[in-house]
Amino acid sequence: MQRISLFSIFILSTMLLMSCGATPGLTNLTQNVDANLPVYTYLDTEGNTYRISPNKLIYDPASAENTIDGIKDQGYHLELNISLNDYSKIAATCKKQFEISQEALPAANTDYVIPQLTRKNTEINETIDLSKTAVQDLNYVIKPFLKDE
Repeated sequence: MQRISLFSIFILSTMLLMSCGATPGLTNLTQNVDANLPVYTYLDTEGNTYRISPNKLIYDPASAENTIDGIKDQGYHLELNISLNDYSKIAATCKKQFEISQEALPAANTDYVIPQLTRKNTEINETIDLSKTAVQDLNYVIKPFLKDE
């Protein structure tokens, strides 16, 4: 009798969860993403490259020595799955850089790679050189994602 009551409770709980829209044991990991959202490629002052798409952040350091301060990745390629919300935060900072005037870094400064930002989708393909402030803004928004790994 006890088995029947436990089984009944299990069935009722499952039915309750399913009527609420939940499906036990299943999760929806795919996101409904607009295919025309831009993909941004950011080249920082050290030559490291970041590719930001609606579901991934890809980091390609120039070398083990040129990685962002505080990150112990030894210069390895890194691919992170990011949420659409995280993409939106990074993309908003990238979009802002295309909307404001960029003050070019001095040409005489040969210690740095000229930082650039590229925005690409089916309609747009443009690249801009970034100012020191723009680099700081982009590093500020991207750096926390890399420190988690």
